[in-house]
Amino acid sequence: MAPTAPILPIPKLPSRSIGRPGFCLALSLLLCGPTLRAADPVVEVSSQNGSQAEAANSADAGAPLPDADTKVDSLFPVLISLGARLGYDSNSRTTGNTQGSAFSSQEITLSYDRLRGATQIGLLAGAGVVERFTQKTDVNAFLNLSVSHRVSQRLSLSANVDTAYRVEPDFSTDVGPNQRAGNYFRTADSLAASYQWNRRFSTVTSASFRLIRYEDNFVAAFTDRNEYTLGEEFRFDFSRQTVLVANYRFLIVDYLSFPRDSLTHVALFGVEETFGPRLTAQARAGASFRSFDQGENRMDPHFEGSLTYAVARRSMLSWTTRYSVEEPAVREAQSRTTFRTGLQLTYGFTAKLSSALSLFYHHDNNTTTSAGVTSGPATTTDAIDVGLFTRYQISRHVDLSASIQHSEVSSSSASSDYSRNSFSLGMNFTF
Repeated sequence: MAPTAPILPIPKLPSRSIGRPGFCLALSLLLCGPTLRAADPVVEVSSQNGSQAEAANSADAGAPLPDADTKVDSLFPVLISLGARLGYDSNSRTTGNTQGSAFSSQEITLSYDRLRGATQIGLLAGAGVVERFTQKTDVNAFLNLSVSHRVSQRLSLSANVDTAYRVEPDFSTDVGPNQRAGNYFRTADSLAASYQWNRRFSTVTSASFRLIRYEDNFVAAFTDRNEYTLGEEFRFDFSRQTVLVANYRFLIVDYLSFPRDSLTHVALFGVEETFGPRLTAQARAGASFRSFDQGENRMDPHFEGSLTYAVARRSMLSWTTRYSVEEPAVREAQSRTTFRTGLQLTYGFTAKLSSALSLFYHHDNNTTTSAGVTSGPATTTDAIDVGLFTRYQISRHVDLSASIQHSEVSSSSASSDYSRNSFSLGMNFTF
C-alpha cells in the first residue's frame, strides 16, 4: 500500500525507479549532483541531492542539503550524462540455481532542476541497455518529473510523476516479486495542495494513482492492478521545532483479473521534530482497516517513520521504516503485513571523491487466501539489498565509478530463495 504524497522531504536514491544499470548512472548524478538553475547557456552549479523529483515535490523544508563545489559548463537547457560500464552478475536470473553472466551497459540520463519565481521544476529521466553475454538484452527507462508552485502565501500546489519500465526487482516497494519476472511498467503519480489556515494550523490534501503492468502473463494475472489514494493531513505547529500531525487515507485497490480487490481506511497520528539545522525526524502511528470484495475484513497496526541527518557539507544520511499492510507478491496470498526499512548514506571524502551506501530490507508475512482465491499455505519472506557505490571525478565532465551490490531472498517457500552479487566499473561523461 503506497502512502500519499510525502509531507517531509526525505532524500531517496533513484534506485526505486529504475533498473540496476540505470541506478548506477543516476547515482553517479546524485553523487556529483548536477542542478540546473540558470538560463541558457548555463554554468551548472552542482548540489549533492541532484534532481531528486520526489523530494522536490514537497513544499516543506527539511534539513539543509549538503553542497558540492564542482561546476559543470553546459550549453544545453538540461544536463546530459552518458555512461558505459562493464561488470559481472553472479546470479542474473535470480534463481536458486545460480548462473553468472558478464555484462556491459550503456545509459543516457537527463537532469533538470530550476526555480523560477514561485515555481520549482525538477526532472530526472533516462534510458539504458544491458547486454548480457550469455542471455538476452535488458532495456530500462525511467522518468521522474515534479512541479511545485506557490500560488499565494497560504496556498501551494505540487504534482509528481514517477514512471519506470524495467526488469530488475524493486526491494524498496511492493510493486511485485523479489525475483526477475520479465519487464514491467509502473507509474506513481500524485497531486497535492497545502493550505496555511493560520500561523499554526495547515492542511495537505492529496490524491495519487499507481499502475502496475507485467509483460509475463502468469505474473500479470496476480500482480497487475490500479491503486487510487485520497489523503488529508492536518498539521499543527506546536512550537518552532515540533509539528503535530493527524492523517487519514482512503485507498482503493483494483486488480485487473485476480480476486483481490479491496478498500482500506488508514488513520494515523504523529509528530515531526526538527532537532537542529542538520537533523529532522518524523513518526506516525495508527491502524488500517481493510475490506475485501472476496474475503474477510481485517484491522492491522500501521507505523511509519523517517530521519534525515546532514552529516557534513557533502554528506547526507536518511533512514525510513514502515510497518503496514501491503499488496502480496505471491499468488497464494490474499494480503501481507510487511516491516520495511531503508538506509541511504552519501559521503563526500573530497571534492572529487565521493561514495554512497544503500540498504533496503523487508520482512513479509503473507496471509492465506480465502473465498474465491486459490488457497495455499501462509509464507514468510526476508529480502535484503545492499549497494556500495564510489565515484572519482577526473575533470568537470568525466568521472569514473565503481559499484558492488548484494541481494538475498530467503522464504519459507524454498523455490523463491536466491543470493546475488554484482560488480561493475564504468565511466560517465557529463555535459
